[in-house]
Amino acid sequence: MIHITTAIRLRLSAAQMSAIWPGLNRLITFYIARQKKGGIRFEYPFRIYPPPAGFDRGMFNQSTMDTILALWKRLHPKAQTGGRVQMDTIELRTAIFAIRTNLHFLRERWQAPQDLHPKSKNHDQIDRQSLHELKIKSQRVIRSLERHIKRANRALQKSITCEEYVTLLDTWAAHLRWMGLRLTYFKHLRPVVHGLRLQRQKDLDELMEMAKRGIRNAGFIPPEPKELRRVVRLFARSSRRWREGQNTVRYMLDHKRHLSATWYLAQFVQSRLTLEALRKS
Repeated sequence: MIHITTAIRLRLSAAQMSAIWPGLNRLITFYIARQKKGGIRFEYPFRIYPPPAGFDRGMFNQSTMDTILALWKRLHPKAQTGGRVQMDTIELRTAIFAIRTNLHFLRERWQAPQDLHPKSKNHDQIDRQSLHELKIKSQRVIRSLERHIKRANRALQKSITCEEYVTLLDTWAAHLRWMGLRLTYFKHLRPVVHGLRLQRQKDLDELMEMAKRGIRNAGFIPPEPKELRRVVRLFARSSRRWREGQNTVRYMLDHKRHLSATWYLAQFVQSRLTLEALRKS
């Protein structure tokens, strides 16, 4: 009887392991810390920055996490020297995610000088040149692993049905999303402004000034401040519900000097109010 395995054999060099192991070890370290503390630093702060409706939060899968833990234990003896291993498609994808995790983690430490003492950065050898070299090295290892994924996918498709294959990859994608948000979220977020009502009033004031400029550029007289504020508040409410595409309040305020932003806001006001044309001198 022929036994079909979903794992493939490959050899990981010491250089490849130096790109895979740091990220994989950090991933497991963050997971263990989250199990003990219930929350870690590198986690998306859902309570502080509530995401919009329909935001994909991923889905934790214990079986997939057990596979990652088993991979971490198997690769631990080969962390310095490399060697021959057997890995399936999920484990190969985990290795690629670990490489990117390490790169993003070091970039986050390099971009946060206020949180790190210079000696700490020197200890990790974090600088622009080293990050650039690590990025090139990581891309080279990722391309090598992606070639092995093709072999692993073929081996997997021989042992399960097409529906099971699609379900497995969907489960992995959901778990990958969960890890990216719950364990390895390294993106810098805007500082929290206490007093949400005051901040929104300030945003409305700036949007009103933008709308006035856009309306004048379009050749019309801006409406009364009370009426204009009502329409601008309507725009802010609509953008928070993602009905205006990329033209959110934050996008508008970040591009308040751009003609396209003021034009869009002026068109929003014109579609809801009857404006008087400017007199030509």
